[in-house]
Amino acid sequence: MLKKEKEFYKALLNKEKDRICKNLGHSREMLTKGEKGIPTHIADYGTDEFEKGLEINLSDSEQKILNIIRESLAKLENGTYGICEACGKRISKSRLSILPYAKLCISCQKEKEKSEE
Repeated sequence: MLKKEKEFYKALLNKEKDRICKNLGHSREMLTKGEKGIPTHIADYGTDEFEKGLEINLSDSEQKILNIIRESLAKLENGTYGICEACGKRISKSRLSILPYAKLCISCQKEKEKSEE
């Protein structure tokens, strides 16, 4: 991979990492904020609990993506970035431009999704 390409993907990965870190910070802030008060209606309580659960699930998903981004940055440094983990072929530049932390090429990703159904 050319130095210019490496810098391009590194910038994309860092931009995505910064976005997720900002979101995770916001989520943690929302979860640790003081309670609005005790809901007077059971439906309000259920809504509050659902929203807290949703925030936690979003944070978990974003944390997983953040870990994959860190792995991708390490791959950039060791020269294995952009190689499909399933078949060993290069992942297309167009795919990496859209999803810079992709681990699989399009073909392998489709196969994985098919097998998960």
